[in-house]
Amino acid sequence: MKDLMKRFLRYSWVIILAMVIFGAVGFFYAKSAKTSTNFSTSRLVLIAKNNTDVKDPSSRVTADKSLIPTYKKLAMDDAVLTVAEDKLPFKMTKGEIASSITVDNPSDTLMLSFKASGADTSKAKTLSNTYAEAFVEEAPKLYPDMGQPTLLSKASGSDVTTFGMKNKKKLTLFGAVIGFVLSSFGIMIVGIQNNYLKLKKQG
Repeated sequence: MKDLMKRFLRYSWVIILAMVIFGAVGFFYAKSAKTSTNFSTSRLVLIAKNNTDVKDPSSRVTADKSLIPTYKKLAMDDAVLTVAEDKLPFKMTKGEIASSITVDNPSDTLMLSFKASGADTSKAKTLSNTYAEAFVEEAPKLYPDMGQPTLLSKASGSDVTTFGMKNKKKLTLFGAVIGFVLSSFGIMIVGIQNNYLKLKKQG
């Protein structure tokens, strides 16, 4: 055990060097990691039918809620995608539009949320607004019994999500720890092997 401790002290420079090298590798990896920013924004559409002069409004609301899954499917219909593609002021294929749009139903509401995402905040807002307009225009033609949806306020702000960002401090520390563990393990193995060879010669 004493010989092993002496070996660690003698080769402490190796441990320090390994920690510096592996720490530097972790730091430069984090620094060079590519990042991408995604913007997303939403526009709401009211899909409740007019309850004026309806004897049982609660039954109407219940019926509307039961049709929400149908309305969500309609929102991604090819006809709606085609109208949105024609209305957009910039070029996007129907496949690209479909992959950039998410249709959700906010809890306990008779609304659909049209969330658009993209690498540009302006395009994300335009896509969200345009797609909601395309749905309002085309969906009643596909399913006349749904009534006329109502567009709510236009999408204005946007959420920002950054992907691929690496924490320099954590990766540098992780690299240094890996360097310490590997170098210490290597020194210990070589020490044990040398002691074994000495004992074998003496024996």
